[in-house]
Order: sequence, then C-alpha cells, then structure tokens
Amino acid sequence: MTIKPNKREQIGVYLEFARPYYESKDAAHDFRHIRRVAARSDELAKCADDEIRLDRLCCLVAFHGLGGKLADDAQLAERITIFLATLGWSAPEIEALLAALARHVSDPQTAEERIVHDANLFEVTGPFGIAKAFTVGGARGQSYERTLEIFERNLDKATFRTSAARAAYAPRKVYAHAFIKALRADLEDDHAGMDDG
Repeated sequence: MTIKPNKREQIGVYLEFARPYYESKDAAHDFRHIRRVAARSDELAKCADDEIRLDRLCCLVAFHGLGGKLADDAQLAERITIFLATLGWSAPEIEALLAALARHVSDPQTAEERIVHDANLFEVTGPFGIAKAFTVGGARGQSYERTLEIFERNLDKATFRTSAARAAYAPRKVYAHAFIKALRADLEDDHAGMDDG
C-alpha cells in the first residue's frame, strides 16, 4: 500500500468543497456522517493490501453521500467536474470517478471504492448503527418494532469488502444482535403489560 504522508491534507480540499451539499441532509446522512466515513476510510486504508490512490479515496469520501443525486442533477455533476478539473483530474479520470460514485455503495470495484463502501457500512452496525436506525425510524414515524426489523435486516445482509472491516465487524454484529434481543423482550413485556391492564 502506498499513501504519501505529505498528501494527507488533500482530504480537506475535497471536504470543504463538498460541505455545502450536505447542509440539507438529515442527521444520519449529513456532513458529520461524511467526516466519520473519512476517519474510518483512513483507518481501513492503513490496513489495505492493495495500493491506494489517495486523491481518488479523498474524492470518493467527500462525495460519497451525493452519488445518487449526481445521476439526476446535471448542474451538480458539472460543478464537481469543474472542481476536479481545477485539481488536475483529466476528463477520463473524472468520468471514471463519477461512475465509481454511482456504484460504490452497491457494487464497489476498486480498492478505494471497497474502503469507502466498508467505512459507510459501519454506520448500520454496532452501537452507532442502532442509534442511527432509531434516528431515521423516528423521523419516518416508524414504530420501534418496524425500526428493529429494518435494522436487523440491514445488519444481517451487511457484506464487507475489506479484511480489516470484516474483522472489526464480527464483535459489532454480536453486540447488535444482543441489543435487538433485549429490546424485543422489553417491547413484548410492555405489550403484555398493556394487555393485562
């Protein structure tokens, strides 16, 4: 793996450009989420078996939450294209990056995509994943039971693409399932108490 220490400040350039585009996002997908993905991506990159292209990783992290929007917003795609061109990205590199942004959540293909995919997937596992699930569920007006059902489904189908993330995921999954079991028991007791009343 090759990451040149003198290039680590690159992430700040990408993040500052991307920050305004996250202002209207909900609490589970806002700029703080992107900063968490950036921190996790940095940790996963340190353990990567493949060579990492830092500028590509930084760009994927910064624009990670905008991948879906890029397909429908030509102006946003153009602004990002111009920004990347000013940093020296070639037209073919920009095209490849936009394709990577569109697919990395569901079908990561490069080492950088796999890292960002896994860094993001940590948001649906472990203690933070639980908090996020109930934040989103509450905003959508879901019952506790429905939120638990969605969270458990996402937890069980989580597939990490890097060995470091797979290793870190195992204890988080155990913790999350124990929490689900305990909360379901409490909810059942609560419903039983209401029936008895």
